[in-house]
Amino acid sequence: MTGWVELPLGELAQLIRGVSYPKIEASSTPRTGYLPILRATNIRDEGLILENDLIYVPQKYVKAEQRLQPGDIIIGMSSGSKELVGKAAQLVLSWPGACGAFCAVARCKPEVEPKFVGYFFRSNRYRQLIQAKSSGININNLRYTDLEQLPLPVPPLAEQQRIATAIEHRFARLDAGTATLRQIQAKLSRYKAAVLQAAVTGRLVPLNPADEPAADLLRHLLVKHEQAILPESHPDLPPLPEGWCWASLVAIADVLAGYAFKSAAYSASGFQIVRIGNVERGKLNLAEKPTFVAEIEDRIKEKYLLKSGDILITLTGSRRKRDYGFVAMVEDEAGLLLNQRLARLRFQPPLNPRFFLLALQGDHFQDRFFQYETGNVGQGNVRIAALLREAVPVPPLADQVRIVAEVDRRFAAAGQLEAVIQTTLARAEQLRQAILARAFAGQF
Repeated sequence: MTGWVELPLGELAQLIRGVSYPKIEASSTPRTGYLPILRATNIRDEGLILENDLIYVPQKYVKAEQRLQPGDIIIGMSSGSKELVGKAAQLVLSWPGACGAFCAVARCKPEVEPKFVGYFFRSNRYRQLIQAKSSGININNLRYTDLEQLPLPVPPLAEQQRIATAIEHRFARLDAGTATLRQIQAKLSRYKAAVLQAAVTGRLVPLNPADEPAADLLRHLLVKHEQAILPESHPDLPPLPEGWCWASLVAIADVLAGYAFKSAAYSASGFQIVRIGNVERGKLNLAEKPTFVAEIEDRIKEKYLLKSGDILITLTGSRRKRDYGFVAMVEDEAGLLLNQRLARLRFQPPLNPRFFLLALQGDHFQDRFFQYETGNVGQGNVRIAALLREAVPVPPLADQVRIVAEVDRRFAAAGQLEAVIQTTLARAEQLRQAILARAFAGQF
């Protein structure tokens, strides 16, 4: 490619370290005399998240050169998540803040087009270079020398500007299409949330007044729990449809906290330990960092072995962020053990656990769940004792079956559309990468 050269990033841009500050002086909300600080979690594929999940620090800790400028590229240098290390995004507008010490800023020199370099940081070529730099490293850090030596293909300035403009025009069409798809995704998410809420409040399917009332069913099941059925006029509980009732969770389900398995006992195979990372919103993901234990005492196995129909709920996450309280149900998976920071709920038959999987995701239970949150600034916890005090709605058995079937039907249709959207978005990203590959190969 005539006129092109390969130069290290250190010759093309000034690398600026992020802001260091005492954690005790940081604030999670804006304050007079404070500036917003970006962290590695603010760096996303779609760009920088500038509106939320920010930290605010006193201006005195931010040097003049650390204040971000349009065209700056923010790079994740260190993170608890290895996927975030090396992730980069460009600031395209004026913004009155800086980035934290776990990030770096690449600020292009006057003879370099910032957009050209910014597009390079979005390319697979950049990602491959970063992966090669971090290969074999067992810590989640990127060194400044790695960035300084990062090789970039560079044409003359006028060519940089022409290529950046060409990429921008092509991406504009792709971005318009993907924005529409993401809007549909958001609507689908809201639709599913509305379906779930309608399901657990008795508004999703027609109710049959001839069905046996739930209170009568529970009186037969719960001989030893006279106080299990809560009065309709309870001040903390909203009204329910005719034939439904509120029941204390501890009365209709066996609730168990997980066991603290020792990492020294982990093995390559055996019983899989279900950890909080395996429990996602409404589903169990056993492929997420699977952990096994081969040798286990019979008493531990007997107590913590999970069964089909068991419902799991995560009890630990980030304080005030509601990134836990997720529930999932064990289907036909075998050989699973309950780990700490999870609770297992085993509902009494013939109650339908699939209905209660929905009820525990409903607004009422989730709002009550997080009222019990404790913990320090970073970590939030809900103790299992709090779960035992809570109530869930109980419909007649026939309603439970009809509701679950209708939710399954509607979620399946939504899932099909979501799959089409995901496939289309993946193709758009492939096309985006093809455009970048041609651009940095000098084929524009």
